Amino acid sequence: MSKISGFKSAVSNKLVSITNPVSFQDTSHTGPILHTCQPVTTAEVLRILHFVPPKSSSVDFVPPSLVKSCAAVFAKLIAELANRSLSNGCFLACFKHAAITPLLKKPTLDTFNPSSYRLISNLDFISKILERLFLARLKPHILACSNFNHHQSAYRPRHSTETSLLSTLDNIYRASDIGSSTLLVSLDFSAAFDTIDHVTLINRLRTSFGITGSVLSWLQSYLSNKTQSVRIGHHSSTPTRCTIDVPQGSVLGPLLFATYTSPIATITRSFQVCHQQYADDTQLFIALNPSDLSSGIANLTSCLHALHSWFCLNEMALNPDKSNAMLLGTLQRSKTFASVRSVAVAGCSVLLSHSIKILGVILDCHLSLDKHISFICKSAYYHIRSLRHIRSAITDDMAKSVASSLVCSRLDYANSLLFGTTQKNINRF
Repeated sequence: MSKISGFKSAVSNKLVSITNPVSFQDTSHTGPILHTCQPVTTAEVLRILHFVPPKSSSVDFVPPSLVKSCAAVFAKLIAELANRSLSNGCFLACFKHAAITPLLKKPTLDTFNPSSYRLISNLDFISKILERLFLARLKPHILACSNFNHHQSAYRPRHSTETSLLSTLDNIYRASDIGSSTLLVSLDFSAAFDTIDHVTLINRLRTSFGITGSVLSWLQSYLSNKTQSVRIGHHSSTPTRCTIDVPQGSVLGPLLFATYTSPIATITRSFQVCHQQYADDTQLFIALNPSDLSSGIANLTSCLHALHSWFCLNEMALNPDKSNAMLLGTLQRSKTFASVRSVAVAGCSVLLSHSIKILGVILDCHLSLDKHISFICKSAYYHIRSLRHIRSAITDDMAKSVASSLVCSRLDYANSLLFGTTQKNINRF
């Protein structure tokens, strides 16, 4: 919590130092209001219990394996529990504690530095069933709202990291077809999920998404009086109360984060800047022409300034040190924009890079995807070589299964982006 308090303090200081800060007001909701939830049926709970994985946690009251093996019995109990919870607008207090598991973000990071870890919340199995039941009633309403950011690809059916990347590249290719280059800025946030303010989130759900009545009361109850403790092995820290954040590892957290950051779409649209998001992974891009270069740069700079103001007002910590910028286009066209060397992000100058890694794919400034394919091949060969250490202890079929899971998954990921690449790159596979 001291880390998050530090972020909050830094954001407050930045807000004071911003020259000509931009003021914002959430767009009011127009359309149907969601104030009550449809009743939960036993059959609905049974379907969830059939498909949900039996992942156990140290905070479980009842082992998930027992709940799934006796699904017919527990489904009736959970349905009754859910109906009482939803009708009363109250999330049970016994389900509000989370056991935090710190996961190292990258193998190369310092294991003694707390900032090297991503904190994942392990919640009670039954509480996540209740969240799924509530999500089934909340999600259709949120996605149907005009104020929802439809450039947010995460947590939506038929949207994935691959479709998000395809959308971004489609805009870049279209700009290239008419003789323009694209200036892309990839924004990085510090502890994005952990800095969500509950009061702001509730007000936004009420104002911009038409959430009222027992539905809003349930969400307020869900977010309030939460506690967490860090667990490593058999050791656990003293429980700490959480006054901010939406838990990573929860069922509702991702959708709540998406609703919290939905105004980003309104801001970028007002400056005629395109954007694409997957969770907190955010890219802004604008087509540049030699004839109106200054105008395009000015629009993007103004948009970034407005977004910085909005992030500060909403207590989100934009990290310019880890943000990236890149000019995409052919070599000949790139020479036309040689004067563009950096982009101002949150008061800092971000130099243009030759490549950026977005959602696991390395994009280079000429969109050859050479670096991405080199990375895939290197990773695949590494795992094939590692397999030699256990090859003598496993059968041929087992070796094929392991190799397929480790190698083929890397070859298949976002491979639609490789359409039109050179035959040389294809042959490297």
